[in-house]
Amino acid sequence: MKTLRSVLIGLAGMIACGSVFANDFEVMLSSETAEFTFRSDSSLIGWGGSDLAFSLFYNEEDDFIAQASLLQMRQPSEETPLTFGVGVKAYLGQLDDPDEDVLAVGIGGEVRYTIPGNMPMAVYLHGHYAPDITSFAGSDEIIDYRIGFQIEAMPQTVAFIGVRHFEIETDDEDYDADDDELHIGVRLTF
Repeated sequence: MKTLRSVLIGLAGMIACGSVFANDFEVMLSSETAEFTFRSDSSLIGWGGSDLAFSLFYNEEDDFIAQASLLQMRQPSEETPLTFGVGVKAYLGQLDDPDEDVLAVGIGGEVRYTIPGNMPMAVYLHGHYAPDITSFAGSDEIIDYRIGFQIEAMPQTVAFIGVRHFEIETDDEDYDADDDELHIGVRLTF
């Protein structure tokens, strides 16, 4: 419980800092999970040009996982609608059952195909992997990826739909934190 309190206090600090400079707020929901993300340019930490994100993941099993990520990606254009990105992601949280703490750093990236138009659309695969060597506490490995489709529904508003696989290997078992079911979401830019 002390770890959970520390995670929530740390996340509140990140959100307070991020909300001053944030330009995106994203909500992703499925039948059993919720994730809230504040996203900004990485100039917040003195290094511009990348996406900096702070997230809080929660599921109906009372698991809490805070995440911080940095992703470097080229902007799509009509000449290059297929884009690639690379980055890092840190995980900090607590699983309720099994009763394990999660602390890990992973690498990953994104592949995105953008369909230009009046309402730009994109298909994407976004994933991160934290091997045993960079996983601490009760976590031994993390595999986290999403496959989805998004559409710019109106200026500064993106709606998306997809499937997420979020597996955390602990000492005792492979724990699926997400329900691997369809999730929907919205990203608001301000």
